[in-house]
Amino acid sequence: MRKPIPPHKWLLAAMGIWLVLSPFVLFREETLLQGMAELEAIAFMATGIVVLVMSGADGRSHLLARVAPVSALGFLLTAAPTSLNFTGNIVATANAWLTGSALIALVVWEVMASRGLPAIS
Repeated sequence: MRKPIPPHKWLLAAMGIWLVLSPFVLFREETLLQGMAELEAIAFMATGIVVLVMSGADGRSHLLARVAPVSALGFLLTAAPTSLNFTGNIVATANAWLTGSALIALVVWEVMASRGLPAIS
């Protein structure tokens, strides 16, 4: 019998889907067509695809191999508005900070759950 998929994997997949779709939800069509938020859209979509791939990765690998890439992406997303010089779009900046923080929180949750520490399950 298959083991059920842990909730943090589902949340990681949902975060990846949000990152891929967020440029279309957050930015107006005119903004995207004029290329004013092109850098933000590419950053969110590329990160979302990587997160989706990681959410489908085998859960039997070493804990560090599972959480290090996700935490690195979380830190990269929180630093993206400053390092990539987002166009001053406060919504894109908030989205990067919130999703990056959520990815880091998911990593903490997975570590706590794997260590047997009290975590939400």
